[in-house]
Amino acid sequence: MTLVEGEGTAALAGIPRTGPAPTDPVRLVMARRLLGVASERSLRDVARELYESEVGVVLVDNPGGATGLLSERDLVAVVADGDDLDERQAADIMTADLVTAEPDDSIATVGALMRDAGVRHVPIAVAGTVVGVVSIRDILAVLLAGLEPGRG
Repeated sequence: MTLVEGEGTAALAGIPRTGPAPTDPVRLVMARRLLGVASERSLRDVARELYESEVGVVLVDNPGGATGLLSERDLVAVVADGDDLDERQAADIMTADLVTAEPDDSIATVGALMRDAGVRHVPIAVAGTVVGVVSIRDILAVLLAGLEPGRG
């Protein structure tokens, strides 16, 4: 099997690609609708925001900009530990050491970054300002596009 450069996995299945390829910039698949919460917000409030906004991750803000990321999985861990969602705050459990990418990084590069860092969401930043976020689901949609007829 040969993989045509820029065609991604669709070339393996002999199906023309209709969407972005793994070599395309991640800005094509990143979500630009970002939900931010204050670092002092209770985890119950954050859970409500995630649910009502139908997103899986929020940026935790402070006056200087985004300081962390908090996901549904982070909240599940707190619930599993029996912690009080009304007493704990976003800053208590956020991931502060953010792994970021740039809008022009390739989709495949960001996927490899996720794999290597063991994360499911990567903020996309320009000059230190978060302009979007990409999830593992966004990456997989591109990598798997064209493998199943009628999908992708």
